[in-house]
Amino acid sequence: MYDFLISEYINRLSIDEIKNFAFKKGIELTDEETDIIYEYTKKHWRTFVHGNPRPILDELKTKVRPFTYNKIETLYIEARDRYLK
Repeated sequence: MYDFLISEYINRLSIDEIKNFAFKKGIELTDEETDIIYEYTKKHWRTFVHGNPRPILDELKTKVRPFTYNKIETLYIEARDRYLK
């Protein structure tokens, strides 16, 4: 049930929603970072929900600015602790 709801949300997710969410969390993304995060979200959401996202986070770390990466990792940990445990 949850997979279906998450999948439907991810399928409808827009680049503008990524940028707006980041801004609300204090992250000003470059256009390139927005595109990268959008692609990773669309492609790897199942791993973030059900698996070990460490290899994906390590790869992402090489593609975005350090501040952006640190905020992404912090937000992931907060969400994981709140919703996945």
